[in-house]
Amino acid sequence: MQIVELGDYSMTIMKDSEDPPWVSVGNFYRNADKYGHAIIVDKGQITYHYNEASDYIYSAGRLILFFKDKISDKYTLNDKVFVSTICK
Repeated sequence: MQIVELGDYSMTIMKDSEDPPWVSVGNFYRNADKYGHAIIVDKGQITYHYNEASDYIYSAGRLILFFKDKISDKYTLNDKVFVSTICK
């Protein structure tokens, strides 16, 4: 996944050309919505320092994540990120 828009408290991600064909931002959205899971994002791979979105919107192949706290400076526009869902 890749960051395509980045604000102080929001991040928009889209599928990257290097992502496997079966991975999509829509799947993360549907799983979180259906099972009440949280969507998490981290740079590179999931560590113990991931960011958990407080809310999210999915539209036209884009997943917009909203955060309660300001997004860390470690994230920059066009970064590749790891996205997953976890039980709340």
